[in-house]
Amino acid sequence: MLKISVKRVPMTTQQSLQMLKENGILINHYAEKYISNPDFSAKMPEEMTVSIISLAELGLDKGASLDELFRYMKGTQFSPCPPDTGLFLRLAWTDQPQSQNSILTGTHSSPDQAVTVLSELLESDDSFPKGLYLRKVDGSLWLRGYVCDSAYRFPGDALFALKFTGHLR
Repeated sequence: MLKISVKRVPMTTQQSLQMLKENGILINHYAEKYISNPDFSAKMPEEMTVSIISLAELGLDKGASLDELFRYMKGTQFSPCPPDTGLFLRLAWTDQPQSQNSILTGTHSSPDQAVTVLSELLESDDSFPKGLYLRKVDGSLWLRGYVCDSAYRFPGDALFALKFTGHLR
């Protein structure tokens, strides 16, 4: 498990997109759509610890759907992240391991070395992005949005970014 300190600050959609551009971080259209949601940005500054951990390390060897993961988080030392956490995590974590394959779309599975930021859903519509994930491909840092339905199961080796609350189960 890797722990990273993240400082969240209120930003407009334009400020968020500009900061990503200025830092050379690439995004897909799902990330832009997610960032453009009015409930995306922090209302107040917050400093928090984010843990990068696999589902197997959480005891979910056979993987989990998002609904199962949200239920599992209750009573653990982790909780879902605020929606904008992926933006600030991407800016803070520049030494993410390189992905071994450069295919970014069309696989309908968790990409190699991708870190999915578990955050509360901004919209319940399955065509709207469920959240963001981080990836490093061919030396470039990415912040990507993703869509899935409630039946999709992340595999046990899938990596997630979770807010570390320090409360024991």
